[in-house]
Amino acid sequence: MRTKPLQHRAHESREQILTAAAQLFAEQGVAGTSTNKIAARAHLSIGSLYRYFADKQQIVDELRQRLMADLEESFTAAVVSAIALPPEEGVVVGLREVTRTLADRRELVLALIGQISVGDSAFVTSMERRLILLTRAYLLHVLGHDEGIDVRAYLMVTVGLATSLRIGLQPPDLDPDELVDETARMLGAWLATARG
Repeated sequence: MRTKPLQHRAHESREQILTAAAQLFAEQGVAGTSTNKIAARAHLSIGSLYRYFADKQQIVDELRQRLMADLEESFTAAVVSAIALPPEEGVVVGLREVTRTLADRRELVLALIGQISVGDSAFVTSMERRLILLTRAYLLHVLGHDEGIDVRAYLMVTVGLATSLRIGLQPPDLDPDELVDETARMLGAWLATARG
């Protein structure tokens, strides 16, 4: 693992590399992007790039981690703002935020997911794990008990994330808000039955 220089200029160079890589991955895909192209887009030498990253995979991994952190941050904010709302409305807030975050980073998400082989779903699984923890906390607050909470959290996240990924990354010829609202109505009604 390479050490991360702490100097301001070093931090800026590292960020230039990541920004350039994200742009190129979105434009050309991960496979179509070399470290030489990334260095050129970042206006740095290839030696400078290798000072901060051992290889292209390390850049991909960093961008994935940042994407997941952004998604987790936006979902956390949505959960906090939805905590006092009725379940259906709270689910709408959460689904819209996840969908918006994915849509805002659509090209990069598609490039990063496109690099994953069919048998390697670690990226999506990692996203699910992070969102399940937050959903579990939300459900504990809404339901007031933890009976069946792990199953409910898993289903809410997998259904919600699948919907958000489809709408955010490959928008259908249907109203995205209506799709999110209908999914939220289904999940909210199901959740309401669990409240007893």
